[in-house]
Amino acid sequence: MHQLSSCINDLAKSYASLRLQLSPAKTEFIWFGSHVNLTRISQCFRSIQVSESVIECDVVVRDLAVYLDRELTMKHHVNKITSACFYHTLRLRQIRHYVSTGVLTQLVTSFVLSRLDYCNSILAGLPASTLMPLKRAQNAAARLVLGLGRRSSIITALRDLHWLPVKHRITFKVATLMHQAVHRRCPPYLADPVAFSSTDSHRQLRSTTTRAAAIQRTRTQFGRRVFSVCGPDVWNSLSPSVRTVDSDSSFSHALKTHLFQLAFNN
Repeated sequence: MHQLSSCINDLAKSYASLRLQLSPAKTEFIWFGSHVNLTRISQCFRSIQVSESVIECDVVVRDLAVYLDRELTMKHHVNKITSACFYHTLRLRQIRHYVSTGVLTQLVTSFVLSRLDYCNSILAGLPASTLMPLKRAQNAAARLVLGLGRRSSIITALRDLHWLPVKHRITFKVATLMHQAVHRRCPPYLADPVAFSSTDSHRQLRSTTTRAAAIQRTRTQFGRRVFSVCGPDVWNSLSPSVRTVDSDSSFSHALKTHLFQLAFNN
């Protein structure tokens, strides 16, 4: 806490030299940890001083439209996305008789699917019960576009619209980040923790030519959600013909085809 306070004071001085001011009203403070560890935090460590203001510890903070709760269950974030998706779905329902199906599809893609896909890689590894609200939001959007009732088959609707289910949309984003990590087209904090088989190795193993990623072991369910752990798991689950595609656009096409077959052909 002392180091954090010192760091904030140094930032405030740096901003002041540039004629900027650190706003306490826009500053949030949160502890992340398990429920047991959070209960052990002393009351004196549940606030921090910024300039002349005292910032109390929050339960949920917002960063770039992503809501992070203190136990990182992401339930609050999922609920916020679901609420926004249903809001726009209801608004678009009022004009569905005045626009064509193509225009309605574009509107739903812009207002609903874009929210389902935004930063959805942070949802990797979450239980199905947590992702269920997002699934219901996507199903409602699909029924709106096709004008279907609640009893209609949603699997057929998603297949006709060529929409990947929520679970596979998350896999798509993680696999895309892994493809960028292979070719070093992403920030180092994502690429450096992930190791791939090198083609310069003296021992030409089978994994060398298939660009397999090194699997990192973890003992906790929470640890399996880390990108350096879930990323290689997702990457190695892809067929070698998909992993060895170099072009970004060709890889996206091959990946969506692979996930589409996995979602609807089983």
